[in-house]
Amino acid sequence: MFIKRSTIPCNVNTLFDYHERSGGLERLMPPWSGMNIVSQKGGIKNDAITIFRINLGKPISFKWVAKHFGYIPNRQFQDQMIKGPFKKWIHTHSFIPQGSDQCILEDKIDYELKFRKISSKIFQKKIQNFLNQVFLYRHRILVNDLYFEKIGLEQGKKILITGSHGLIGSALIPLLSNIGKHKITCLVRSNNSYSSQSQAYKNIIFWDPEHNKLNHQELEGYDVIIHLGGENIFGRWTDIKKNKILDSRIKSTNLLSESLTKLSNPPSLLICASAIGYYGNRPKETLTEESSPGKGFLSEVCQQWENATKHASEIGIRVVNTRFGIVLTPKGGILQKLLEPFKFGVDITLGGNKDRYISWISIEDVIKSIFYSITNKAIRGAVNIVAPKPITYFEFSNILKKILNPKLSIPLNPNLTKLIFGQMSDELLYTNTYVIPEKLLSTGYKFFNPELEDTLRLLLGRLELK
Repeated sequence: MFIKRSTIPCNVNTLFDYHERSGGLERLMPPWSGMNIVSQKGGIKNDAITIFRINLGKPISFKWVAKHFGYIPNRQFQDQMIKGPFKKWIHTHSFIPQGSDQCILEDKIDYELKFRKISSKIFQKKIQNFLNQVFLYRHRILVNDLYFEKIGLEQGKKILITGSHGLIGSALIPLLSNIGKHKITCLVRSNNSYSSQSQAYKNIIFWDPEHNKLNHQELEGYDVIIHLGGENIFGRWTDIKKNKILDSRIKSTNLLSESLTKLSNPPSLLICASAIGYYGNRPKETLTEESSPGKGFLSEVCQQWENATKHASEIGIRVVNTRFGIVLTPKGGILQKLLEPFKFGVDITLGGNKDRYISWISIEDVIKSIFYSITNKAIRGAVNIVAPKPITYFEFSNILKKILNPKLSIPLNPNLTKLIFGQMSDELLYTNTYVIPEKLLSTGYKFFNPELEDTLRLLLGRLELK
């Protein structure tokens, strides 16, 4: 038996409603857990079915099928595992009123291992620890999301989003759907890889930015366009790779921006991705949105990328260019790469200057700052999406080692990384930028993950038990 109770600062009806809305379950899936939703039918009401895929690392994965029962509006719902790794698993979600603006959320799990006599002593402690981390994460996300809802951000917008399957887009859509109650349509390339996404998001428009094809009439009536698409920058930067990085961003943004100028009812807001690569390698400088561009390939990409939105701004659309820092999530990006050797008890540390700064941001603050930008009309132009406290890579590495406690640390020579990754090594892995989110801070955005150690513990399932 496992029980986790938390006091949630909202009324019981609001909390129950959160669990019933689209995107609620996705929001509560810890990024480190290996759990992904395959399908949902019926929400949380009786007889609803949810299917998960649990990935424990290649090649180990399995399906988990849960059936809902015990639905009592604003008080309880339950789910039972009908296929999966346990002999018995019943999860009871209880909502206990504590006045008009507070309630208790109780998660109770009655479980039994399949091979009880053999495995209970071995796995019981690990299972309890895993569940503790899962529900510490879930309850904290709940509190943060409900605070975000409480500050009165606009809801119910029609939003068109590109890059919906990517690192940021896949995390953003559940937040927009749940807290924002926004109506999401995905603008996707027309190929077979989107069949599963088509089931998850029924509203889909196809385009082909590589061949400059987009029916602009299908863009009529949207309140907000969010453009997150682009070639992954990780990998060796050959000339072919660099052309893909550049073309995928500039062509698509030009096409989208120009198409908006042809509309009789254009959106009021275009949010387009960019990156702090705009500033180049700038040691010993404090960089804000007013700082000049730097030098190098990434800086040139970001400059052209942002310039490609000018067609939209020229017709009065509010344009926000989100300059993302190093986005931290174990589901992708640089953190995922750094975590790989830790699975074998090894920390591979990038060598070089100990005073080299990293301007980082948690995936939670990435998506919440985008959401915040939809409502706050004072936010326009370039916006640095970074945490308020940049940190040296030396400090970053030490915090990661403190949390994961590797048995062996191996420094990686900069010359070796340059041999493997080419120009990417200099411009991404060994760049030095101290970037401040001046515009977000000045407009009142409250960061949910301002401290690196707490952020990594939350994202990696290593929160300290109280």
